[in-house]
Amino acid sequence: MSSDTPITAHTATAAQKEEHVYEVFESISEDYDKMNDVISFGMHRFWKRSLIEDLTAHRCDSILDVASGTGDIAIWIARENPQAHIVASDFSGQMLSVAQRRIDEEGLTNIEVSLQNAMEMSFDDDTFDASVVSFGLRNMPSYEQVLREMMRVVKSGGYVYCLDSSFPTNRFIRPFFKLYFKYLMPLMGRLFVDARAEYTWLYDSTEAFLTKRELADLMRAVGLEDISIKSHLFGSAARHRGRKP
Repeated sequence: MSSDTPITAHTATAAQKEEHVYEVFESISEDYDKMNDVISFGMHRFWKRSLIEDLTAHRCDSILDVASGTGDIAIWIARENPQAHIVASDFSGQMLSVAQRRIDEEGLTNIEVSLQNAMEMSFDDDTFDASVVSFGLRNMPSYEQVLREMMRVVKSGGYVYCLDSSFPTNRFIRPFFKLYFKYLMPLMGRLFVDARAEYTWLYDSTEAFLTKRELADLMRAVGLEDISIKSHLFGSAARHRGRKP
């Protein structure tokens, strides 16, 4: 990558995107959880709670958390599902180090961390009852490949979940969302953790991401069935769920 040319989610090649995302998350690992609260005004917790309540209702005993980052979703799932075995996977060693520290501090014994590239995971076919990705799919070089991998490692009848940001389609809401994500969020990244460029990327990757309907269509295209969508905050985030035949 040339240091003179900004990398954007719209123009980056798959290899450039993967490298850039790795650098972004390695650099913000220690501040990631704090900034999630700041930039979403704490609302991400309600969205994640909704996902975990739905997942818990399906009584899954083995769960893969893809792009687990600092492990917040994995830890939450482990608390709500003490009978389940959870694998927190990510390709950033720095993020997983934070996750392992948090797991140890909470004394949770039903989570293991695993260094994995979501595009090509080492898990066997039909291993988990469910796989989850939270605010991570939009950063992947190929959304389709990651969904195929998440479905591959899930047992027949199991579930694939995706919670992620998306641009609202409502023409009255969309301009305000864009204003916040494009200008205010990077400013907060600079003020709080001196990471304006990193949080500019988060806006860029969200703008380039699929709409809720496009993601649902992609989930069907890879072979998932019974797709459901739960929209949050006028469509600024959405939880998708699909079932493996």
